[in-house]
Amino acid sequence: MEMYCDVGHEDVEHATRYKIVYGLMDGYKNNNYIVTCDNLFSRLTLFLDLLKVEVHAKGTCRIDCKGSLGALPIDPNKGSRGQVW
Repeated sequence: MEMYCDVGHEDVEHATRYKIVYGLMDGYKNNNYIVTCDNLFSRLTLFLDLLKVEVHAKGTCRIDCKGSLGALPIDPNKGSRGQVW
């Protein structure tokens, strides 16, 4: 477990959130584990980097959050909720 206090500049916060999740997964890399994050930690760059070391990730996202999974295109045939990429 690692404590995270949400303070500081936005870019620094995103880098810190990334480092926390990526660092906590050190003992689980290359073993096909799955990590679940809430919207505070769900970032496309983090999830792609974890996938490179065989850690799968899933999480909630906010459409209006810069750098979040909400930046992915939405399939109009499926609506805006419950999509999996």
